[in-house]
Amino acid sequence: MHRISLLIALLICCFYAGANAQQKNFSITPEPNWLVPYKPDLKQVPDARDVSNGYYILLFEEQQHVEQSAVYHHMIRQIVSEAGIQNGAEVTVDYDPVYEKLHFHKILIRRNGKVINQLQASKFKILQQEDDLSRFIYSGVYTAYFILEDVRKGDQIEFAYTIEGDNPIFEHKFTSLFYLAFSNPVVNFHKSIIASPNREIRFKTFNNAPMPDRQMVNGMQVYKWEMTNIPSVEMEDDIPAWFDNFPSVQATEYKSWQEVIQWGDRVNKVPPPGAALMAKIAEFKREAGNSREKYMLKAVRFVQDDIRYMGIEMGEYSHRPNTPDKILLQRFGDCKDKSLLLATILKANGIYASMAYVDTYTKGHVVNYLPAPDLFNHAIVYAKLDDKEYWIDPTISYQRGNLSMLTVPDYQQGLVIDPTGKNGFSPVTNTGKGKTIIHEHFQLPSDKKNKGSLTVTSTFTMQYADDQRDGLANSSRKDNENTFLNYYKNAYGAVTIDSPLQVTDIPDSNRIVIRESYILQSPWKSDSTKEHANNFNMKANLLRDALPDYAEEDRKVAPLELRYPFSLDYTITIEMPSTWTVDEEELHIRNEYYSVHFVPSVDGNLVTMHYTFETYQDHIPASFLNTYIKDRKKIDGFLAYNFYWDLDEGTRKDSPSKGFNWLVICLGIFFAAVFTHHALRFNKVTILPAGTYAYPPQIGGWLVLMGIGVFTSPLNIFNGLLKASIFNNSMWQQLDKATNATHNLSILQLLLVTELASQIAMLVLSLLLVSLFYKKRDTFPRAMIFFLACNLTINVLDNLACNYIFEKKGWDRENIMQIVQSFVAAAIWIPYLMMSERVKETFIMPHDKEITH
Repeated sequence: MHRISLLIALLICCFYAGANAQQKNFSITPEPNWLVPYKPDLKQVPDARDVSNGYYILLFEEQQHVEQSAVYHHMIRQIVSEAGIQNGAEVTVDYDPVYEKLHFHKILIRRNGKVINQLQASKFKILQQEDDLSRFIYSGVYTAYFILEDVRKGDQIEFAYTIEGDNPIFEHKFTSLFYLAFSNPVVNFHKSIIASPNREIRFKTFNNAPMPDRQMVNGMQVYKWEMTNIPSVEMEDDIPAWFDNFPSVQATEYKSWQEVIQWGDRVNKVPPPGAALMAKIAEFKREAGNSREKYMLKAVRFVQDDIRYMGIEMGEYSHRPNTPDKILLQRFGDCKDKSLLLATILKANGIYASMAYVDTYTKGHVVNYLPAPDLFNHAIVYAKLDDKEYWIDPTISYQRGNLSMLTVPDYQQGLVIDPTGKNGFSPVTNTGKGKTIIHEHFQLPSDKKNKGSLTVTSTFTMQYADDQRDGLANSSRKDNENTFLNYYKNAYGAVTIDSPLQVTDIPDSNRIVIRESYILQSPWKSDSTKEHANNFNMKANLLRDALPDYAEEDRKVAPLELRYPFSLDYTITIEMPSTWTVDEEELHIRNEYYSVHFVPSVDGNLVTMHYTFETYQDHIPASFLNTYIKDRKKIDGFLAYNFYWDLDEGTRKDSPSKGFNWLVICLGIFFAAVFTHHALRFNKVTILPAGTYAYPPQIGGWLVLMGIGVFTSPLNIFNGLLKASIFNNSMWQQLDKATNATHNLSILQLLLVTELASQIAMLVLSLLLVSLFYKKRDTFPRAMIFFLACNLTINVLDNLACNYIFEKKGWDRENIMQIVQSFVAAAIWIPYLMMSERVKETFIMPHDKEITH
């Protein structure tokens, strides 16, 4: 009886789960009968090196019937490892039940020739995820979620479903943008669009995607793409939002942007303002008097600050705004709601205003696409007053200042929804540009017993003030104090707050001034390289953080993102215990993408380091990245500076930054003595006993070319040692500029000492080779082979160590060339020295007082 009750309860649960799914426009049905034939080759496999996440896509099939408003999806995943069981054993489908129906056709597992059917309506979880709620957007999208049971390595997971219905807001006019490659490899790919021959659909391809094949099937026009073994596509890091290197295709029925504008005009049609909105308009007019500028500013502030951002974008309201009266009544709305409300208020006082569509991702690159209304994800307002143009984003709160200080993000291009206006895009421009001005002032004590101080004054104007105002409003003063404190703790160690954070808001000029005050508990750090000397390492971290990260050397296509617009004026002043001098050069870099300037100055005991950084575009193109990498390396050398102080004498101790590092010179002499001793011992080694040789022939053939290399090698190595900065104190004192915080400084010091030893060893060995070659010694071939092998090994190990210490993702071109040259030299000359008869006949002279070996 207990089992029967349990069975009945389970049946009831399954019934209600199935009924619940049906209520959300979900059902299980056979596959549609309008599909065009397609036979994939399921025996093919991708390149194993291209497989990630433990599975690959054996089949990706998508067929879209425009007239039926339906899209059929069919996929087979091949599980190849345990990771694939974790990552590929779930099926999720998003759909909007307001206008879409989800029909599932099959969920199968194929294992060793057997087919296991897992499709059951009761096992689906229909969830309303609402991932965009964090951005205050409620879309009403549901997710059908299915977890497969008993998935094993080697299984094939096959599923198919159809989503039927389209958003009525688009008036059944076809547009689509889809990809022909993914982040996982696809073995069999099929995409087809089935439409009436009466539809005039245009296509545009991106990133070398092919145009479709066309054919007539059952009186319908079919546009088809069929491909096999499509490799995965990887996205590079730190790219601008608009960059997309995936092959894709756009399809649209719209012939011009004017058609899109006319569509937007129909969507945004609203009735005349109601009583409540008319009362608010009258209030603005009364408060502004005869000044339409004041009226406009009041309207902007009201919509930005008093109408909160919240979007209920279900069904056609994904693109259709609510009426301005409704928005005023409920006091919330999304971007299109707020934009339409503001435009309506402005028009009521004779100010030209219209909604404008922008895309926050593709930005200005939206002009490269064919006309389509679904390319945009944001709405703003374009207005004109007294022949001045204004671009206003009603979703930005806390903007202050007058109309000339209104700024918008870098949207670049906007489509103004006015059928009587321009038939196309307009540049989205700012009427004013802001700046970030930072001043860090250090006061250093004359000894370790006293503490130092740091005051930071940050001034933000225009859009930067808007951002700060918003950030301060959404976080506590205590949280901000802790965030700022931890930033300087990471840079300077023991730092404590001296006085609370001071924030001064100057709304009339749209400025915010933030003042921080800290105590440096022990600014002077002991310097182990000099007796009685201590140092303070100034770090221009705010500029370092503003610069984009290093790009990889092998980055060929992807541009590097730049924060734009951005302007930083950064001053660091250090108040020293006595008068000071700074031995630092100026730096000036400017090109069409960015500019960086550094100017040091000294006035008595006050040292000033002044930096400016400004961007002129939102990216650095791939073709310019090598230049940026070189510029960045130069800039990094100016982002820190060591100040030395002798606490016993109470004077500056910056002499180590000039002249030689005698410790390193002594090490060099020691290494030279050791290696010279071993070279002299090797010089006495002989292979052939004395008196067993004939007079050797003259140097000839390829040995002439080798001889040139042998005699020039000591000069090249010695010249490199002279030019090396390893003997200069300044280089050793600036090592911490180059290393990352994750690595100990002694690692880099050890590397440099090792490089010094290896270069001196190679110099001594090259001099020995000159002697052996000139005397045609029998040990020359062996010594030369050793030299070539060492040269290649040292180059490879040195570059590997540098890449590890500096956390480089790629190899510098110069270093690669150096390794290639040493490899080619070894590959050519080592076999020659081992097999050449001329070598065996030429180098036969033993040492006079031989040591048999």
